[in-house]
Amino acid sequence: MNPVAIAVFSCYAVFKKGDKVYRIIGLLLAFVWITGCASRPTAETATGATALPTPELRWSVSLTQSGGIMGLMRSIEINSDGEFSATDERLGKTVSGKLTEDELAELQMLVTNLKFTEPPRPNAVCADCFVYDFQIQTGGKTSSIQLDDITLPNSGLELLAASLVELLNVKLR
Repeated sequence: MNPVAIAVFSCYAVFKKGDKVYRIIGLLLAFVWITGCASRPTAETATGATALPTPELRWSVSLTQSGGIMGLMRSIEINSDGEFSATDERLGKTVSGKLTEDELAELQMLVTNLKFTEPPRPNAVCADCFVYDFQIQTGGKTSSIQLDDITLPNSGLELLAASLVELLNVKLR
């Protein structure tokens, strides 16, 4: 039997003993539970995950994080030898330097294992979301990807975004 049918039947059976109002409430609760927990099709199931160009010896990655309630505008650019430049336009601050070996190793692993999945575009606009603009260059190819707080989860880039935002926070202190 279909799991949805089981859930509806179970709720109906529980509330069947009571009066009509309880049965209606039970059916409404079952409906809310089913629609809230139903799996939504992801871009991976609809279109499949897209492997970004595999980093060879030389690569670069940049992230511009903008938006939010405070109108943030920060960016970081890092290349495969660990050189980075981080900028916070609101503060008028730019810092350049070299990543530690651990930071570079983590970033190399994240860039090497990227598999981007185009998220479905929601019908709603996220007015105060952060926007994440990625530029990933490797093997002579550049991938430009723009996501926001709604589309970032399950895109395959959430760990890279988290790592780059953490590097921005640390380097711009």
